[in-house]
Amino acid sequence: MKIRARDGATYDVGEAPPGGRHEVRLDGKLVGTFVLLEDETKVEVKAAPATEILLVDVADRFVAQGGAPMGIA
Repeated sequence: MKIRARDGATYDVGEAPPGGRHEVRLDGKLVGTFVLLEDETKVEVKAAPATEILLVDVADRFVAQGGAPMGIA
C-alpha cells in the first residue's frame, strides 16, 4: 500500500501477518519496518531518510487507510 507521510514522500508499505513486520520502502529501498501491537507500534530504522518518528507516522497512516487494524497479533 502506498502511504504519503508527513515528510511529503510516498512510501510503499508491505503487508504482514498479524503481529508481523511491515517493510517500509522508498523508491524500492528498504528504509525501515514496523510491527503493530495491541498497545504500541515497534519500529526499526534501516536507512535514511527514515526516523522512528517518521515510521510511527507511516504506521498510523497505514492503519488509518485500512492497511491493518491496530492490536491484532
